Order: sequence, then structure tokens, then C-alpha cells
Amino acid sequence: MPHTFRCGAFDCGVKSINDALRGELLTSIREGRSRAYYVEEGGVCLGFISLRAESFELRDSIDREEFVVSGLKVPGVLLELIGTDESARGRGVGRFLLLSALVLARQVADTVGARFLVLDSLPEAVAFYAAKGFRRTVHQPDAATVFMVLDLLE
Repeated sequence: MPHTFRCGAFDCGVKSINDALRGELLTSIREGRSRAYYVEEGGVCLGFISLRAESFELRDSIDREEFVVSGLKVPGVLLELIGTDESARGRGVGRFLLLSALVLARQVADTVGARFLVLDSLPEAVAFYAAKGFRRTVHQPDAATVFMVLDLLE
């Protein structure tokens, strides 16, 4: 998604995601810190994901006991935002976007090295991500969301 992307009437039903799509995400894309991809139909955005490279502290955000990694920091891909327009719910758009994020993260892992795909889930979406292989971490940095991780080596 280029920084000129117009999100129009996109509404995923979560104000913080809608606001981020229209504001900080565009800045992040222009500055080269994030990349976004979207699904559209007839010129209407049905859903989007944004990804960025990130370094994660094992002791703070990812459970050191669960993964065999020699350093304290490990590279990964952050699924920064994901949203499906309310009009597209039940059509598999969210599933497609999440699988696309996984494919892109695996490409990064194969090309330059990244161990995890991570995200902060809304509590009501935890089961959706768990069904795709994401695991909730022991250490939860934020009470409003649920930090989840998928090991790209598995």
C-alpha cells in the first residue's frame, strides 16, 4: 500500500485501528518503518495489514524458557495492525490477511533472519490467532491487549 492510499469509509469497528490507519500508519509508511498491504474489491478496501521489522527482548516480551535462543534480543516481524471492514466480515478476509502476514514474515525470516511473528491481540480475537498457531506469552506488557507470538522456525 503506497502512502497515497485512501482508506475512504473503511471501518473495522475498532476506533484505535481506524484512527491508526488514517494517521500514524501513513507517517510510518512514508518514513520507511512499516509496510502495509490491503485487499480491495471494486475500489473499496476490505481489509489491511501492516508489518514492520522489530527486535524483541526475550525476558520481557517473549518467554525465554519456551524458546532456545542464545541472545537476549531476537529479530522478528511485528504484525502492527490488521483490520477487516465490517462489511466484509465472515468472508475470510481476516484469515487471508493473517495468512498473508505469515507468508511475508517467513520470507523475511528466510531472507535476512527473523525468529518470530508477533502481535498484540484484542482480547476478543485471541481465539482467532490461537487457531492459527499463535501462543499467548507469559509476560504481558499491556493489560488492554494480549501479546502473542508465532515461532517462524516451526
